[in-house]
Amino acid sequence: MRLFTHLAVGVSLLLAGQTLAFATTYPVTVTDVANRQVEIPAEPKRIVLQDGRDLFTLALLDRADPFQRVVAWNNIIKRSDPNTWKVFENQWPKTANQATDMKFGDDGDLNLEAVVAARPDLLVFQTRARASLENAGVAQKLAALKIPVLFVDSDLEPVVNSQKTVALLGQVLNREEEAKAYIDFYKSRLAKVEAITQEHNKKPLVFVEAKAGQGGASACCFTHGDVYWGKLVQAAGGVNLGSQLLPGATGDVTLETVLGKQPDVYVMTGTQFPGNTSVSPPFGFGDSVKLDAIQRQLKLLEQRPGFAQLKASQNGRVYGVYHQFYASSWNILAVENLSQAFYPDSARQLDADASLKALFALTGIKAVPAILYAPAPATGK
Repeated sequence: MRLFTHLAVGVSLLLAGQTLAFATTYPVTVTDVANRQVEIPAEPKRIVLQDGRDLFTLALLDRADPFQRVVAWNNIIKRSDPNTWKVFENQWPKTANQATDMKFGDDGDLNLEAVVAARPDLLVFQTRARASLENAGVAQKLAALKIPVLFVDSDLEPVVNSQKTVALLGQVLNREEEAKAYIDFYKSRLAKVEAITQEHNKKPLVFVEAKAGQGGASACCFTHGDVYWGKLVQAAGGVNLGSQLLPGATGDVTLETVLGKQPDVYVMTGTQFPGNTSVSPPFGFGDSVKLDAIQRQLKLLEQRPGFAQLKASQNGRVYGVYHQFYASSWNILAVENLSQAFYPDSARQLDADASLKALFALTGIKAVPAILYAPAPATGK
């Protein structure tokens, strides 16, 4: 009996040691994604999110309830992707709407008084907004208030910095074990994609029409340069045409310009954007996401004048993918989907559905139906 008692105590101490190995000791000084040294005096309990899509990261870390620390935010998900918002809201009905939606964006338009009134102990901003916040004097005012500010990134350098962001917030929020689990998952999936890419000397030229159909059935063609979807294309083994066509991060190009370049692959990103004019393919999460609706919108967009002249259309290499991935730490799913589009034979070994199931297991979200990627209907040669 004494032997079993000693054994039980030993196992308990071992497990306790494993837990302590991942525990954050406060105060802690961290280096954020903008390479700033930031001191966190205690575990944050009241967070402000400048970009609501960081909820995807909190779902990985605060698995019991990703809303539990959020006191104010910019709820982009609710306004731009109602299907996915319903998944979060249904899972956590008591807390999903407790935080103030301040609707602030990237332009430094921060209601400082309202932020202070929320009594935050941590502010989380996307790095893309840093210049605007500094130019508007917001960053200096926040520093004077001694509220810690962290800059994270999930879209400028989505593959590299999404992992850094998860690790950073995992340390700051005392969720290092959860962060490590996701980063291990991310790296294992990325390694498979990189192995496929290395099998091919010639990379496909890819055009991404971001937010396809949001402006109506005739609108075309908004795209991303060497950021956002452009970086995800590169990570999946493609050459992003938008990087060659745009002088900046994002912009519109004409379909005639795209026709002149004849990309090998054409990708439309979409979600259930609100508004009567949107015909964007409604990719996303939840019971209301239906493949027939997605296929119908993809087909409608393929019928735009001149689209049939694209070799990608003639060769059956037009695809749709969930738009919000470009600004989400879950973007590894998009990298897998794009790799399947770029290298359909080699990428058969990838199982994006299994990856989604494994990702759900790393959150507190109950597995729900999701359609995040689909080939467009064939138009014929």
